[in-house]
Amino acid sequence: MHLSFAHMSDPHNPLTPNVTLGQLLNKRFLGYKSWHRKRHLRHRPEVLAALLADIKAATPDHLIISGDLTNIALPDEFAASRVWLEQVGPPQDVTVIPGNHEAYVHVPFDQGIGQWAPWMLGDNATEVTFPFVRRRGPVAFIMLSTATVTPPLMASGTLGKQQLQELETILENLRGQDLFRCVVLHHPPEDHPTKRRKALRDRAAFREVLSRTGAELVLHGHQHHSHFGLINGPAGKIPVLGVPSASMSLTHTKGDEARWNLWDVRRGDHGWRLSSHARGLTQRGFETIGRWSLDMPLS
Repeated sequence: MHLSFAHMSDPHNPLTPNVTLGQLLNKRFLGYKSWHRKRHLRHRPEVLAALLADIKAATPDHLIISGDLTNIALPDEFAASRVWLEQVGPPQDVTVIPGNHEAYVHVPFDQGIGQWAPWMLGDNATEVTFPFVRRRGPVAFIMLSTATVTPPLMASGTLGKQQLQELETILENLRGQDLFRCVVLHHPPEDHPTKRRKALRDRAAFREVLSRTGAELVLHGHQHHSHFGLINGPAGKIPVLGVPSASMSLTHTKGDEARWNLWDVRRGDHGWRLSSHARGLTQRGFETIGRWSLDMPLS
């Protein structure tokens, strides 16, 4: 039993043109100014295109994108990101969740993330709900949404009681099915190093669920830099990995440049072998940044 999959996050596709004044009479105004002042210089479409080409060359079985495809949640941005997703890959090969930038302001579902519905449907589902589960080979991807509308200058997220309850049920049900459980959310679930205004507000409750049910891996984005951490599970520590923005140009801050991870999950006689291959942007293009493997007993 084997599956390889890629994880990228925060592509921040370019802001769409023809923004109206009425669309900016809210929190979007600050994001619009930020994009034109500096963010368009750091989030580069040519970097994102090179990263996707690097992923394609690696031929993973599946691709996970953990949110923030847009910038200020304009309906035109959601439509443009739909076109982008169609170019990235078909819904059966690509799975997406929203990030906080998809909830910059309230947007009706059909004008917002509903345009990405084919890439956010659980197995055999006809409607988008969170959490949802996609099984690919020996891996069960449990996809969550932390996207929630927040006041200006805030970028925090929340799961909510219902999602957490359903997450616990799902993880417990999958526990005895000989599946590698990979939980994906946009905001990191740890207390540090995320600033309070950008943090997952119910992260402690999320960790409590995993301390009871366990999981084999947690993936996230949001921070725009690489991250490795551990949270408690019922039988040991659960690895937590975050990746930088997929469109971030080379910067003076180590770990901020675009990066993606290639994961390999294999079932052995005594448990799982999880292997990671990190690919990051350098002056010469995308190169291997590091590799590691971890042997994990069955839950």
